[in-house]
Amino acid sequence: MRNVLRGPALAAASFFIVLLVAPLAGAECAKLPKAPQMPQGATASEDDMKEGHDALQKFVNALQVYESCMLQQIKEAPPDTKPEMKQQWQANADAANDVAHQIADVYSIQLRAFKSRQ
Repeated sequence: MRNVLRGPALAAASFFIVLLVAPLAGAECAKLPKAPQMPQGATASEDDMKEGHDALQKFVNALQVYESCMLQQIKEAPPDTKPEMKQQWQANADAANDVAHQIADVYSIQLRAFKSRQ
């Protein structure tokens, strides 16, 4: 099995990447929420897994809104906007997308662990 950060560790590590670039985002885009803690499939109840799924969906939706905002900001930037700023906004959008995929992967791993107990 490949060496993978699991659960909150991966979400936190990924989210810090976004936090590092977010301050350069500009005032128009909403601040990102804190990444939710994913349930541990080996010990979680069915309710824990449902709550984890709901928290995951809410977080991923917020990341998608943030990503869209960054891309819109690039599109609507005044002509005198520095290329470095547009590159940073693109990096922010890409990081949000990456975090959304990574946290979904973490949940999938935990869901498989949960289902293996059934």
